[in-house]
Amino acid sequence: MTTRSDVNSTSFDPYGEPLGEDRTAFMVQGDRRARNAAIAVFWTLALTLTAGRVYFSDQSFGQTLTLAQAQIGAFVTAIP
Repeated sequence: MTTRSDVNSTSFDPYGEPLGEDRTAFMVQGDRRARNAAIAVFWTLALTLTAGRVYFSDQSFGQTLTLAQAQIGAFVTAIP
């Protein structure tokens, strides 16, 4: 005979301790909206910093490409 596994399901925190109730079922819309906003802010900041670093680089694109090719070549020749 089979039983339903979701009747008495318990969720656990990252350390293996049981939580009193399933938090995903009780997540309110505001929490979800705040989480999505934090993700959007994080990725916007990360991409802006990366684009700024590329744009304000001291080396020209040709020098960067040459260095990348040299590093890839050194890596490939180091593999037996």
